[in-house]
Amino acid sequence: MQTTRIHEWQIALEALLKTRWSAPFTWGQQDCCLFAADCVLAVTGSDPAEDVRGAYSTEAGAARLLRQHGGAAKLAEERLGEEIAPLFMQVGDVALVHVAERDMLAVCFGPHLLAPGPDGLVYVPLEHALRAWRCTRAE
Repeated sequence: MQTTRIHEWQIALEALLKTRWSAPFTWGQQDCCLFAADCVLAVTGSDPAEDVRGAYSTEAGAARLLRQHGGAAKLAEERLGEEIAPLFMQVGDVALVHVAERDMLAVCFGPHLLAPGPDGLVYVPLEHALRAWRCTRAE
């Protein structure tokens, strides 16, 4: 199976990050799963969360959706590219991290991961990555 990123994906990802840098965490808009999906969309042109956008706007709604789909890791397994060792992550790849007593998705951006925080994007050390997925789409 061949996989691809769109032409000039780096520019698209950087533009997205600039618009989200100071955006506060918001369930159903700027949470870890949709942020990761938005990054995948910027890099590949394909939206892995298309069917769940608008389906929740609260923490309880997000928890219900995650339970229905088997959790953040199961969602990533089913909707993202090839699973890779976290050591081999590249810019744009998605990682599962465990922070503040919960599993979260974060996106690799060079020497660190990025995830939505209360006042905008926050850095998460690469060492916190438990699993990782290559940000690609099947052709």
